[in-house]
Amino acid sequence: MTIPEAIRNNQDQILTRWKERVFEEIPEARRQEKSAIENSVPCWLEALTALLENADDKQIVFNSQEHALDRSRFQIYSLKHIVREYNLLKHEIFKVTDQNGGVDPHNRNLIMYAIDLSIEEAAETFYRIKQGVQVNARSVAEQKADAMQLQDDNREQFIRSITHDLNNPLINIKGCISLLEEGPDVNETAKILKMLKTCTEQAESLIKNFLDVSEVNPTEKLPVRKELVKIMEELENEVAVYKLAYRNQIDIQCANSDLEAALDIGLFRRAFNNLMNNAIKHGAKAPIEVHCSAKNDVLAISVINQGRTIPAAEMEHIFNRYYKIEDGSRGWGIGLAFVKEVAHAHGGEVKVKSNEEEGTRFIFRIPIN
Repeated sequence: MTIPEAIRNNQDQILTRWKERVFEEIPEARRQEKSAIENSVPCWLEALTALLENADDKQIVFNSQEHALDRSRFQIYSLKHIVREYNLLKHEIFKVTDQNGGVDPHNRNLIMYAIDLSIEEAAETFYRIKQGVQVNARSVAEQKADAMQLQDDNREQFIRSITHDLNNPLINIKGCISLLEEGPDVNETAKILKMLKTCTEQAESLIKNFLDVSEVNPTEKLPVRKELVKIMEELENEVAVYKLAYRNQIDIQCANSDLEAALDIGLFRRAFNNLMNNAIKHGAKAPIEVHCSAKNDVLAISVINQGRTIPAAEMEHIFNRYYKIEDGSRGWGIGLAFVKEVAHAHGGEVKVKSNEEEGTRFIFRIPIN
């Protein structure tokens, strides 16, 4: 059996042992989902076999940068943790090769080269992302805090929360740019560009949501510019992006695939994205369902997640501006408040139902015409 075959045939064993050691030796990793820790490592192992068979290190570079992009989303991760992960992976790879007759000097050097190259690429990507994002996101939050005349503890709490919310799309944007700079092939470029467009729209949506919700008088409504929209087509387009960016299982069910409604497409997309972001954030990595239907000339869009149920006392306030659920998650209570503003601007409403049996369902209703 060749070395690439040994690695390929024992990939599951390598991954299982590696994850066990990561959780054992890197306490910060225990706060993350197992799937989040694994992320691009299976692809990296495939890239390693390609290097051993074809002397092609392009995929090694790509996957190590993607690994750094994933790790940059972890608030408590550092370069030291990334380096430790790769060293643990190296140990498990050599354990498998030793169990299968050992590895010759040439292939051992290639494996060491792959690990060293990955550490260099991942470290550079991680550093560039972290350095740029932390400054930019906090600057935006500080400017808005000044405009709102927030003081002392409220000001700092606001800045930290908005900085955290802006970090994710900004980190993804910078990470995608770093990947593009390496000259990936056509298929990879298309995937990265789609992710980049999504992340840019998410950052733009977050900023717009905040500005709209904080500056519109509660007695006023958002301005609406209606057009006829094919609902199923719009939902499928938006959900496709979430599947790509977050790798969640998302199921769409629509009673009428030809359903059309007159609405402001920009506001509708932003409201739907807020409901999706909320489901992904609180959904415990479980599948998400999106339902759409029409009854009595009213369009109903439901987004359902299987995360922690919302207590009845909190459901009364969840759509209020700046209200935050006391579950330890970060945020400034902007997204759901904006969804309510959009629904009211269209003459509709948004409701929430939450129980252990059916999960948490947000229902967005607006008139069709």
